Amino acid sequence: MIQDLRESRGILPEFTSYNRLNIPFAYPPFGFYFARFSSDIFGASDIDTLRWLPPLVNTASILVFYLLTSEILSSKQLGALAAGFYALMPGAYGWFVMGGGLTRSFGSIFLLLAVLSVLRAFKSGTAWNTALSILYCSLTVLSHPEAGLHTAAICVLLWFFYGRNAGSFGRAILIGVGVLLATSPWWLTVVSYHGLLPFFSALHTGYNGKPVWIALGDLLIGADVTPVLAILRIIGLIWSLWTRQYLLSLWVLLPYLVEPRSAPSVANYPLAMMLALVFAQAIPRSISILGRKPAAEIHKDKKVNNILLGILIYMFIESNLYGFRLVGNSLTPGERDAMSWIELNTPADAFFLPLTGVLSPETDPFAEWFPALTQRHSQSTIQGYEWTLADGFFRRYSLLSELQRCDSVDCVERWSRENDLPYDYAVLAANRAKGKLGRSFQMNPGYARVYYAQDIAVYEKKP
Repeated sequence: MIQDLRESRGILPEFTSYNRLNIPFAYPPFGFYFARFSSDIFGASDIDTLRWLPPLVNTASILVFYLLTSEILSSKQLGALAAGFYALMPGAYGWFVMGGGLTRSFGSIFLLLAVLSVLRAFKSGTAWNTALSILYCSLTVLSHPEAGLHTAAICVLLWFFYGRNAGSFGRAILIGVGVLLATSPWWLTVVSYHGLLPFFSALHTGYNGKPVWIALGDLLIGADVTPVLAILRIIGLIWSLWTRQYLLSLWVLLPYLVEPRSAPSVANYPLAMMLALVFAQAIPRSISILGRKPAAEIHKDKKVNNILLGILIYMFIESNLYGFRLVGNSLTPGERDAMSWIELNTPADAFFLPLTGVLSPETDPFAEWFPALTQRHSQSTIQGYEWTLADGFFRRYSLLSELQRCDSVDCVERWSRENDLPYDYAVLAANRAKGKLGRSFQMNPGYARVYYAQDIAVYEKKP
């Protein structure tokens, strides 16, 4: 999509060239424009821009989170502590550097800036904060579709706690109208091209299939090596309810009611604040009651501070282990070499069928990167269909999962025939080339192996 903007000389294209599907270029475009201009200014490749820009933006969000937390908790010390927890929580960065991190990282930082400016606008009522609210809310909408929805919901929550008066209601209306006007060049252009259908289609694909209480339980318990953080998160939620910090409690729940797919990343903001309250308030208060000591003395207790330091060191180690898992979910040099060969040695209008054995299509890096790096059409890539298939998206998702279970040529051909998804080439990756499926293709007289290197094989279907 960055390349599409370069070829269109900055004018919003009607379609994106990704996977040659005529996918409407309806995605909020700020990140693509920023990446395109960054590449042009600094002379970096698009791949290098995608590699470095998201983590840099995500790192900057730590400072913004500190400012927001200091405002909500009315303490710079609590803000610093919460920012330390936020910086080391895997959920605070994993979602923003993998895959679509280019747009998610901008959506995250602008969400935090928007919430901060709206909060200040409700509390102070100044024209400057109202103008900043319009700016940052607009940039959030222009950066990521889910971030825009969550920002709107959080702003409503802020109004309920800080703005229930005529002046704040008027400012809220002004901010809403301002955002509509500021973002209108984008959404009016998309609507003029395609109508509202792409947006309605995308709205059908955000549900993660879990009941709210189960998804929220997964967030609280987490997948940590030890249950330390899970215990602290639960204590933080109980403490926020006990001390009537209802804004934080409702903020944890709200994202799951608004848009469950990216809810965990948004719920991590109040959870990081709760962790700060656990160490600054809950633990000292508990020790004070049990030991009959003033709470002020507990804050100076070396044992308590050593526990805090140990937790932060543990989180640092845990986040590094999570980082290694992220690194492992990327393309190998052999996979990139195979894609380069396909781009140079196959017809531009050929249809390809990547077969990797990954049963979750949205987490298959080979299938996702294949159309972008080969400039060829992939029949087994799910990305992009959010904007075209609407209710049929999850049916296509299930079909692609079925395909990756195939272990013979007959199964693959039957799947292709029954779903009317023909292919000219089959690409076997992720060790499938040397397994049962690979042997089935190699022994079938209807195919010719035209490429094989580093356990990746490309088979051409004979006429």
